[in-house]
Amino acid sequence: MPDRNEGRRGHGWDRAQGRSRGQDRDGRGRGAASIQRNLDFRPCQTVVELVNLASSNLESLSNRAIAAFWSALSRLLHKHGAKDPNLEEKLRCVIGTTCTRMHSFQCRDLAQTSLGIAKTISQVSRGNQQYRAHDPCQ
Repeated sequence: MPDRNEGRRGHGWDRAQGRSRGQDRDGRGRGAASIQRNLDFRPCQTVVELVNLASSNLESLSNRAIAAFWSALSRLLHKHGAKDPNLEEKLRCVIGTTCTRMHSFQCRDLAQTSLGIAKTISQVSRGNQQYRAHDPCQ
């Protein structure tokens, strides 16, 4: 069956993308205010590097990049690196941005973000239980 938009370029909905023409992946227009980047978090070796990269580019992160951040965070939690006294504050900023923009995520980004957050919570709570098990005071 032929595509209903066949031969009508520039009109209506782009069925393959699920959005109208002239909009980017986040549903925003193509103006200067909507410039967003997909950062590559793969080179980050520690949680501190990851959080610093995300927090320093927070305003320009795309929804896909936010989802990639949460996936990378859950993979890096077991690596202990340098300490950052501002890590908690920076992470709160990323969490806040994630929560405020989550309503505009596409299905893939929402699923990836949710899974990354769930894995992070699971690993943190499991880590706390391990510490408690070895604590002689309890």
